[in-house]
Amino acid sequence: MKPGLTLFIFLLSTTLGLAQTRVSGTITDNTTNDPLFGATIAFNGKGIISDFDGNFLFFTNKKSIEVTFSYVGYEKIVKKINLNGKPIKLDIKLNTILLNEVQVVADVAIDRKTPVAFSTIPLKKINEELASQDIPMVLNSTPGVYATQQGGGDGDARITIRGFNQRNVAVMIDGIPVNDMENGWVYWSNWFGLDAVTSNIQVQRGLGASKIAIPSVGGTMNLLTKGIDSRKGGSFKQEIDSYGKSRTSIGYNSGKLKNGWGFTFAGSYKRGRGFVDETFSEGFFYYAKLQKSIGKHTISLSALGAPQQHGQRSYKSDIATYSSKYANELGINDSLFGKFSDQGINYNKHWGNINRWEIDSNGDTISNLETLNSRKNYYHKPQFSLRDFWAVNDKLYISNIAYMSLGQGGGTNLSGNRENYEENGQYNFQEAFNFNRNNINPLYNSSEKASDTYLYSSINNHYWYGALSTANYQINKLFTMSGGIDLRYYKGEHYREVYDLLGGEYVVDEGNNLLQESQIKRVGDRIGYHNDGIVKWSGLFSQIEYSDDKLSAFLNISGSNSAYKRIDYFKKKDLVLNDTTYVEALGTSVLTTIDYDENGNIVGATKTMQEDTIIHNGIAYTMNSPEAKRQETSWKWIRGKTIKLGANYNIDFNNNVFFNIGYISKAPRFNNIYDYSNNLYRDIENEIVKAVEGGYSFRSRIFSTNINGYFTQWENKPSNGGVTIMLDDEPIRANINGMDALHKGIEMDFALKLNDKLTLEGLMSLGDWTWQSKDSVRFYDDNNNAIIDDFGNEVVESFDAVGVHVGDAAQTQFGMSFRYEPLDHIYLKLRGTYFDDYYSDFDPLSLDGENARRESWKIPAYSLIDFHAGYTLKLNKKSKINFRLSILNALNEVYISDAQNNDSYNAEYAEFDAKSAGVFFGMGRRINISAKLTF
Repeated sequence: MKPGLTLFIFLLSTTLGLAQTRVSGTITDNTTNDPLFGATIAFNGKGIISDFDGNFLFFTNKKSIEVTFSYVGYEKIVKKINLNGKPIKLDIKLNTILLNEVQVVADVAIDRKTPVAFSTIPLKKINEELASQDIPMVLNSTPGVYATQQGGGDGDARITIRGFNQRNVAVMIDGIPVNDMENGWVYWSNWFGLDAVTSNIQVQRGLGASKIAIPSVGGTMNLLTKGIDSRKGGSFKQEIDSYGKSRTSIGYNSGKLKNGWGFTFAGSYKRGRGFVDETFSEGFFYYAKLQKSIGKHTISLSALGAPQQHGQRSYKSDIATYSSKYANELGINDSLFGKFSDQGINYNKHWGNINRWEIDSNGDTISNLETLNSRKNYYHKPQFSLRDFWAVNDKLYISNIAYMSLGQGGGTNLSGNRENYEENGQYNFQEAFNFNRNNINPLYNSSEKASDTYLYSSINNHYWYGALSTANYQINKLFTMSGGIDLRYYKGEHYREVYDLLGGEYVVDEGNNLLQESQIKRVGDRIGYHNDGIVKWSGLFSQIEYSDDKLSAFLNISGSNSAYKRIDYFKKKDLVLNDTTYVEALGTSVLTTIDYDENGNIVGATKTMQEDTIIHNGIAYTMNSPEAKRQETSWKWIRGKTIKLGANYNIDFNNNVFFNIGYISKAPRFNNIYDYSNNLYRDIENEIVKAVEGGYSFRSRIFSTNINGYFTQWENKPSNGGVTIMLDDEPIRANINGMDALHKGIEMDFALKLNDKLTLEGLMSLGDWTWQSKDSVRFYDDNNNAIIDDFGNEVVESFDAVGVHVGDAAQTQFGMSFRYEPLDHIYLKLRGTYFDDYYSDFDPLSLDGENARRESWKIPAYSLIDFHAGYTLKLNKKSKINFRLSILNALNEVYISDAQNNDSYNAEYAEFDAKSAGVFFGMGRRINISAKLTF
């Protein structure tokens, strides 16, 4: 053999013998999915640590190795790995040795243990896909979720889960409930910036795993914020979108300091305009957390808030107003179009131009031009919490939380002539301004100008205080029990005030204020209504859990007691004396004084207010007397309860099955307890929810999937505000009980890792949500006598909605995404989502007579394609810059996202079809780019 060939064979064999296999992966917290920086990876007598994203990488020429993964405070994992020369990537999840506060309080579901259907949106996905949208929008990539931007205002998003709107989806931040305690809604504009401090979002579909009694009929959405970890560092991020809205964010984490202290803070500022006309936005976000470890206690104080203001598009319009072409495609003839058509899908009828001209001392006109949106929301809802997490010993953990939320703000609207539009479809503010500038009403003031059209603001301030105490005790290796108390007090303050007089100097309020000293109102004065809604809540909860390597199960029982009170500040006061009570007797009344000339002819009149006076036993009483009491209801107490049972069984390392069943007796919302006249509704009954769910999961290194089915029966589902009939000009209001709905369906999601560079994800949700009720409802008075109308007939309201599909969410959903990493630190992602079987929103009580069992109009199915890309530039071991690009609705799909059947505000028809519907079109193509420096 030639020497050269011998040398070549020797070198080749040596190279093959020393071939290196690439082993990489990520180490995260099994509960929160937070990356663990500084975790130790030990193998072959060597050791490395994970970087600040929890990533690690090493090479070995062994065919089999044993690797130990460890981190302070966590149980170590030892893995034996067989290697064949091909690169291998590991996903290591470590469990804490001691329970942390998130596990105790937030009731985070754990894979292959907690028997509920859930999806966790990790921080990585939030960073890649949110792209400055409202937080709910990123959840459209999970089964059973339908989220839209509604009118397109910044922060005006809404979410439904399994066909239940967010009044019936429990939204929590680190285990603290945030749904409005009066109406259950969540206003996402109040939580702008929260994504900057969120570690992950977990959506538990169905009744969920929460121990406390919460309105989780459709599901639970828990946003978990970042804690104070061992890594010290900060970040700076700049974003801008294709409509010029920019956002600047900063953050810093001190890490765990030697003296037991730690702190973190974050802030954001945004400003710009949106896709929809004149939906401007400006807002701040702040977050701060201070933490101290004292022995076995970890005490933290946190504050977060987002003062903001933004323009809105609050009311839907008929389809042709936006697009005549789209209307034609749906069979709407041109002859049926309204006054305005083809305004574009970003059309917003709430704005217009105005010149607030003034006349100076020289008689010259001074122009002041501006663009005005009559619908503006402004609000600030800070939340403060004080937490004490006490690890009493290795078996007992106690968490105590005191929290407070103080909401201040409101939203503006137009009063007066609301239909005064210019030829271009925008509101004619100028005509209103010019009229107000010259409008004298001698009945009230002979020199000042009275506004006929003006802006008012509906104020909704609230004061919310709560305490949540939870104890968790590990009885032995198999059984754990937990329980606690949930206390809340909420006061909502509601009134309307004059906001913008549009050129006038005052407005006349002839409305509901029967205690006012003058009907002349100026900017800041209260008009229309003024009332408080007060809710008190106390809850007890308990849970016992069993867990071994194969089987985990739980039984949860909770109870609640809710109290409701309403105070009206505009109704006349009661005169409460020792021997009698005069009901709604003291206030003010209008006194009209007629002015005559010397010949006795009427030349004018003036209106003033005079106080009512009651003389009793020779004593005069007015509304200012101590015996005069405001209109205040008594407390209405209603109890609720929850029972949930579930189990998960791990068949082997790859397969597991679960089931859960539950029963909820839920107190009605505030506006189904007291009406606007302080009257208690008749026929108040609890809502009843019965649910059963089962599922199967498969896990492997390259493929994972979840499949589950659900069956939810909702009984006594209330009509918002009940039903009102008029008798002798008096309203009689009652709740309609027996309105039942059945929500059932199948959900599936999967992830397939085709190779180290390419991952495929998909989802499917097939729902069948229908109303199940027909009834004839009779009305009774306080003495339980049937109410008879003027013709001697018993008053009856009938409806028949049996089999009619529930509206306001897509019942069919498919999704697919591809994520490709062509090179290290570069990713490309394409996500598509398909929605179908969206029946427009409607009131089932309207289905009577010839409309009984009639389906609402179904909007056309649509698909959305989003594109995301990113590049990470590593500056050094601790610093990097992330560049990201997102193109939302990349194909510029034209689609309807929200619809109201037979919309009485916009359509002239009520024929359950396209021409009768009021709609919002979804947003067109938008681009968002960002750069984030992490150090």
